Amino acid sequence: MSDFEDKVVVIAFTYTICPDVCLAIEANLDYIDEQMADEEDLVILSITIDPARDTPEHLWGWTNIRGYDWPHLTSYNHSELQQVWSDYSLLVDNDHINSDHSDHGDHGDHSSHDDHSDHDGHDDHSNHSEMSHQVAVLYPDNTTALFDGDHDMLPEENATGWNLTETTMSMNNISLNYSVHEEYGNQVHGINGIDAPSDWSWWWSLHIWNESSEAWEESSVGIDQVMIMHDTDHIAWAASNANLSMLPIPTEHADEHDDEHDDHDDHNMADELYEVGHNTVTFIVDKDGKKRVVFTGSSWSTADFMDDLNHLLHHDSGADHSDHSDHDHH
Repeated sequence: MSDFEDKVVVIAFTYTICPDVCLAIEANLDYIDEQMADEEDLVILSITIDPARDTPEHLWGWTNIRGYDWPHLTSYNHSELQQVWSDYSLLVDNDHINSDHSDHGDHGDHSSHDDHSDHDGHDDHSNHSEMSHQVAVLYPDNTTALFDGDHDMLPEENATGWNLTETTMSMNNISLNYSVHEEYGNQVHGINGIDAPSDWSWWWSLHIWNESSEAWEESSVGIDQVMIMHDTDHIAWAASNANLSMLPIPTEHADEHDDEHDDHDDHNMADELYEVGHNTVTFIVDKDGKKRVVFTGSSWSTADFMDDLNHLLHHDSGADHSDHSDHDHH
């Protein structure tokens, strides 16, 4: 941290094989990085808790394809990272990290969504209306993402799955590679820079959320024939060669979704031990190198996060500040 003297530093402990919460954290950090790009005294760091698979080569490719340009740290010397984890009171759940993740849909603390609704002035996802929509993506490497759509951006009548796909990806800055066939309509070939190969060894398959069975099922019709609010409220695009059981569940159906992430509890963070693996932790370190704020999980508000950053960047007078010092966001 000596390299970042007089800087406010965001430190996120994540890993790339994590199919839900880590993807949401990285997407949140990308948004914050873009919104606060002019802040010269702000540094963002992601540190892996899975160095065995998050090698320098893998991390470089993973971040490059997603356009994440802040440092993502790993090491061939695992003891170096273990010391960092210890410094931040992390208990790394290696059993979970090394599992096949096939049961992630059953974990209530997996907040597998991108917390972007507050960009439009909403504080959280706890009050989904009946008109909420999400688009899930399952990549060929079994990583996932869950994007919030905006019902108001859809046509008032006869909104299709394509309308939801196009508007949701656009508002989340996710690229789409598609073509329009005169008989079959819109066909998706690539999402977020991940294009299906020309040899058809895998392709992007369409799935819809079945409200009755509360499960994803492959669509029997094309994306232009899927009627939102009639056939389904949520859709998913999955690489055909991926493990379909890893498709993230729409947020409103996830068990025990954490609605209390805006509570601010003052206490000494040095006494807290944070278990990471099935969950994740993001710290904000002030200009004096002191851990001032910690966000656990992924269901925190980017607006709250940036408020804390702005306070520490421009208005902080030290760790004795009564409103912003040493608190948790859960």
